Amino acid sequence: MINFAPYILPVALTVVLLILMRLQANSARKAILMAEEQLNALEQKLVSVESGLKEELRKSGEEKDLKIAQLHEDLRSALKSFMETTGRKLAENEAAVKAQNDQVIEKVTGLLRQTVRKPEQRTEAPAPQRSSVSPLHEKAKRLARLIVSDIVLYNEAAVEEGIRNDNFFEAMSHDVQEARNLYASRVPEEIRKDTTYLDDAFNALIERKKRDLSTT
Repeated sequence: MINFAPYILPVALTVVLLILMRLQANSARKAILMAEEQLNALEQKLVSVESGLKEELRKSGEEKDLKIAQLHEDLRSALKSFMETTGRKLAENEAAVKAQNDQVIEKVTGLLRQTVRKPEQRTEAPAPQRSSVSPLHEKAKRLARLIVSDIVLYNEAAVEEGIRNDNFFEAMSHDVQEARNLYASRVPEEIRKDTTYLDDAFNALIERKKRDLSTT
């Protein structure tokens, strides 16, 4: 099933961009229309003034003719200045709108690139390797460690004395033999004949106790 969720944000941003550009274009268009209306109003006023001045000229003669010509020139200069100022402001407004549009487009493009990106390739984790040791072997190891721990628990002083004198197996021969009998009764022969888990547990005990005694 296609998931459209990642494309909702880009579409929404694009719609917002188009609305902003439309609003900004309308704003610039309104400014131009207002300027044109003002120019038309000035033109109408100028025509009205010219008509009135011509009428007065016919009544007053040459003296007023010079004044009317000067006034006419002043009005033309004012109109030209107004048109230049208005055109410059419109150009500046258009440039500002274009720059703002470019910024919005750049931001939206960046967001689109972040949103619509290639799906990340998922690397499957390697399957955990199964232990090559069977549960029966693990059980035999735990039993060997437990038997040795019990010997230390009930005979700690004798165990330390035997290890200190390097005759642990002779000093603890009775307990060691009982440990072997218990181990043999609980662990199948096919495991005992190919492994030395109990001896390994005894050797680990001796090494650990030697380190502990050397530090005391």
